[in-house]
Amino acid sequence: MSSSGGHYEVTESGVLFRHEEALPTPKDGKEFLDRSGFKFNILEKPSDDELVFEMIGVDVSFANALRRIMIAEVPTVAIEHVYMWNNSSIVHDEVLSHRLGLVPVNVDPRLFDDFLGDDDEPTDRNTIVFRLEVKCGKSKKEDSKREKARQMRESTDEEGKDDDNSDTIMGQSDLDQTAKESAALYQSTNTNAAKIAEAIETPGRPYTRHVYSRDLEWVPQGDQAERFPKGIRPVHEDILLAKLRPGQVIELEAHGRKGVGQDHAKYSPVATASYRLMPKIELLKPVYDELAEELTNLYEPGVFRLEKCTTDDDIPHRVKAVVHNPYACTMSRNYMRNATLKDSLKITRFPNHFIFSVESVGMLSPGIILAEALRVLQAKSRNLIRLVDESLEADGLNE
Repeated sequence: MSSSGGHYEVTESGVLFRHEEALPTPKDGKEFLDRSGFKFNILEKPSDDELVFEMIGVDVSFANALRRIMIAEVPTVAIEHVYMWNNSSIVHDEVLSHRLGLVPVNVDPRLFDDFLGDDDEPTDRNTIVFRLEVKCGKSKKEDSKREKARQMRESTDEEGKDDDNSDTIMGQSDLDQTAKESAALYQSTNTNAAKIAEAIETPGRPYTRHVYSRDLEWVPQGDQAERFPKGIRPVHEDILLAKLRPGQVIELEAHGRKGVGQDHAKYSPVATASYRLMPKIELLKPVYDELAEELTNLYEPGVFRLEKCTTDDDIPHRVKAVVHNPYACTMSRNYMRNATLKDSLKITRFPNHFIFSVESVGMLSPGIILAEALRVLQAKSRNLIRLVDESLEADGLNE
């Protein structure tokens, strides 16, 4: 009898499910857990955005529900509304708005409230604001000078009353700022420098400015500056949004909110979330020498390893193949092309042993995505139990 009702067997024509007599249904949750032998192990963490783990003793419905929740029901924050003030680029407003929505935002969605409905007002607790103001000048040098002038104005605004009046125009900050802006404007409109830069950068062609996600400027709302002292930025600063030619401008304001992937793919926190069944590899007959080397190095690299023959039964041979790492098995059937290997090797799959691979987009780490998915699944289970109890109570069947 089998708790899973059978197993998967690899044949030349594909993968077949061999049915076995199943155990009776457990009477309660404790018996279910004792019988299933549930285990959870972290297998590998190749990078900060990747996680490989295994779950043993669960049904395929549970594994698939967890996978679907990670893709579509773990909330994140993404740009939802774009207010376009000025867009003279060749990218249409709708296309640019769509591209902005697909830019992943590096912020923890658990620190924000959900929108209760379409009439819900945006606040600093449920909305983040980005501003994009980009203009293409005649050359890259002119753009860089304009950017420096903008940064100078921002730093002047931040300093405010903390500036001393030792080097100032009659102690008036307004005149100081006007003087700095005039100097920056004079530098940015130096035609000789602009022509030289243009001739060096793109001879014979107009200058093109690339607008990237790093050009998005976060505008704190309410107490967000204190709540997020490190600021809120896109996950990747080098996502291309548009290309501008001299004189073209993009000015807009983008509002981000909390959402889930089942509403729009931009909210999905994972690039991939998949699972495969754990292989079971059995050597029905010993494989020796050249055939063992062929199996180890060609057909299933990393799954088998070579051992020197030391026992009396193996002495006529040099080496033999032994199972080393079944996790590396790709379920390839190439070994069946060799008639000897086909009779010597058997590959099956455990139907209740799943190996998950999760790759995050970067908004959340894969560990947090998994934890949040389990919380969502737990809430769904509790809601189902509540609905069943209410239904039984309404029918008078609940004692």
